[in-house]
Amino acid sequence: MKKIRVTVSEDIWRLLKKDSEEFGINNNKLCNFILDKFKYSKKFDLDRFIEPQGRPLKKVIQFDLNVSNKGIYYDILKANDVDVEAEFFRELFEVYSSQFKYQREIFIFQETYKAVLEAIKNKVKMRILYMEESFTISPYFIKREDQGDENFIFAYDDENKIYRSIKLKDAIILGTLNEKIQVRDKKYIENMRKNFDPFLGERLIIKARFTPRGESMLKSFTNYKPKLIKKEEDIYFFEMTLENAKFYFASFLKEVRIIEPQKLKDELKKSFLEAYKIYE
Repeated sequence: MKKIRVTVSEDIWRLLKKDSEEFGINNNKLCNFILDKFKYSKKFDLDRFIEPQGRPLKKVIQFDLNVSNKGIYYDILKANDVDVEAEFFRELFEVYSSQFKYQREIFIFQETYKAVLEAIKNKVKMRILYMEESFTISPYFIKREDQGDENFIFAYDDENKIYRSIKLKDAIILGTLNEKIQVRDKKYIENMRKNFDPFLGERLIIKARFTPRGESMLKSFTNYKPKLIKKEEDIYFFEMTLENAKFYFASFLKEVRIIEPQKLKDELKKSFLEAYKIYE
């Protein structure tokens, strides 16, 4: 038996691991399937499978060139030796779509991303607008949660005197200040850099029991999925913060029963009762 060993980026490693869990196939089967289907052609062509279902296979994208692109449009075509404009744009959209979601987010919000990185490099504070609130932050790093696909700015909120994780896409930079960042708790910041959790807070052990449908959902709900510590018979043990648990388990509704801790049970019950009143 020949063993294949290949080094890939962490993103590809996580994607393959996630697919293995969600699709219910082990790593060997997934990797061999990819090799088998791509061994002579690396084209990812699903049209011939989808077509019998009567699904629309093609959609038209239509947009107007802005002033700056309109002014140099024919120069762009010439520089890229474009014969067929549609093929050129199709390739552009394919390149964009092939990136991971968090990479596409950085691409779209690159001005914000670069401004924050520059402030981190120069160790200066920033003024931002976030969720209709403006305040001063001391940014330390930008990172995404292991199981998530969003980028967060980890910073100290100088006005409310708390550490915060701020979604990159929702942050509006009002300006960079001529005021140096004060590093308050180096050990805490480095620990967050290594084990980043956008929900912050104290990590708890969560005990939960799922229905068969809930166990299937557990494989599919991978965004902000908690760390599984162990499983004893039909009880799962997770490690996560309370805020993460409230966000994650609320989606399961009746397909999960939280056994411990009591405060999570109380929080979920409160949320479900408030939702019930809306429809009552």
